Amino acid sequence: MRPWGGPPGAGPRRAPAACRRIVGAERGRRENSSGRGVVNSQEHSKSPVKPLRALFEDDPTVHIVGATDVPVSGLVTDSRKVRPGDLFIALSGSHTDGHRFVEDAVSRGACAVMVERLPEVALSVPVVVAHNARKAMAAAAAAFFDHPVRRLVLVGITGTNGKTSTSLLVESILSHAGFRVGVIGTLGYRWGGVKEKADMTTPDAADLQRIFFRMVRDGVSHVVMEVSSHALELCRVDGVFYDVGVFTNLSQDHLDFHGSMEAYFAAKRRLFAEHMKGRPPRPRALVFNSDDPYGARLARDFQNAACTYAVDDPGASVRPRRWQLGAQGIEALVETPSGPVSVTSPLMGRLNLYNILAAIGAVQALGIPREAVESGIGAVTTVDGRLQRLDNDCGLEVIVDFAHTPDAMEKALECLRELTPGRLWVVFGCGGDRDRTKRPVMGSVAGRYGDVVVITSDNPRTERPEAIVREIEPGVQSTGKVRFSFQDPAIPRTGYTVEVDRRKAIESAIQWAEPGDLVFIGGKGHETYQIVGTDVRPFDDRVVAREALARRKGMARPGCAAGGRA
Repeated sequence: MRPWGGPPGAGPRRAPAACRRIVGAERGRRENSSGRGVVNSQEHSKSPVKPLRALFEDDPTVHIVGATDVPVSGLVTDSRKVRPGDLFIALSGSHTDGHRFVEDAVSRGACAVMVERLPEVALSVPVVVAHNARKAMAAAAAAFFDHPVRRLVLVGITGTNGKTSTSLLVESILSHAGFRVGVIGTLGYRWGGVKEKADMTTPDAADLQRIFFRMVRDGVSHVVMEVSSHALELCRVDGVFYDVGVFTNLSQDHLDFHGSMEAYFAAKRRLFAEHMKGRPPRPRALVFNSDDPYGARLARDFQNAACTYAVDDPGASVRPRRWQLGAQGIEALVETPSGPVSVTSPLMGRLNLYNILAAIGAVQALGIPREAVESGIGAVTTVDGRLQRLDNDCGLEVIVDFAHTPDAMEKALECLRELTPGRLWVVFGCGGDRDRTKRPVMGSVAGRYGDVVVITSDNPRTERPEAIVREIEPGVQSTGKVRFSFQDPAIPRTGYTVEVDRRKAIESAIQWAEPGDLVFIGGKGHETYQIVGTDVRPFDDRVVAREALARRKGMARPGCAAGGRA
């Protein structure tokens, strides 16, 4: 692996005297004098310690106001987590502004602060002034942790849907090839015996570099990483360069943030244009789904480095020669530039066939043996919250899935519709404070594929759940579904209802479903919480569904539909 690096910059410039006046008489103080002890957790004590100026030697865009030699032992963006010796970085976000907490960070022992605008009060610690704090933080974090990505083989996966499943497939293949592998994504950050929950699909730059540092320290050689559009847009992966980049697909999502599909696509495209090792990237290092129109665009843009995969495109580099999809999984023979690969996977559906093809394409550029590819794919038996089947003795199929976009829901329901002998129940909602335009579209998808649709709450956040439901309803109604209530004397064979309480919605669907029916619970997947207002409450679709299945097994089920089976 060739390390990425550019020529050193001119280094940080010392700020003019007018700016330096904000630093008080105790300028350069190393430690908070409030009497608090240094809080050194085990991880904190294992981190490096570097002088402040060393973090910005390659960044001429910042000014350091005050002493440049204070020792820095950590980088933090949350003032509540500051420990003595940390550099506090004030980020301006959509909900709050880190500049409001600069004094709090100093009171907790921050040795210096990074800001985009000068504080109004004099501080007793050095101040780093940056034009773009996110970009400066990324560069500082990489320098602080000695550029750990230079000692790792990185696979970056981006796209609207399929990132998590593809990342787990690639992880399994690399593990079967004998490598020590780390994973960073929606389901968490893990390697070896370490497993940590994820606050975001892609962590901020300081946390990301810290994770890379710990992985290198623990002997990890390869990292598989989900790269979100937010991460690319907000500089979280600045200074991170990938050996292999994968694009799964693009469909409507995050338009509340990006504003348009073209802007959303432009953010994804940055992974391949700005974050690959080598200029240009080596052949087959960029893996694109050429059945997706945006993937086909990328393949044309980067044709010299592209490896395409597809089910329908006959010219794709990686494609199935023959395949069979069923309730027991996927059987396929896949053509690749390195020869055929035989696939046997318990994962279900065409969408997972695409994920498998993406994983095969990703490891092509790394020269992984065919045996490891085949055994690695077969070893992935389930993915948390992705078409996750809940075993039961009630004669029902109950599937929990993370689908929270129109395209993801359509692909999941299309797969399940073909595998369902009875009725398909669709229990879903849409998240609050997010793209409102997708709500009726998702309602239409649910109504077209589902026999019975139960509209409920997802993570309403600061919106009223009833208001979200009202925006979903027209989409369901457009498919001809008529509204009913679980309190009606008889439940129709097809139609839709509203139950804002997500627990009751799941319980009612499982209570009224008949043997042979499939209950699809969409939107939250692996999540173990529900966000109501600003409260984060414990809630897990899988736990609620299993409890409902246990109750159903232990009690007589109510009568069934008008005109249906008793």
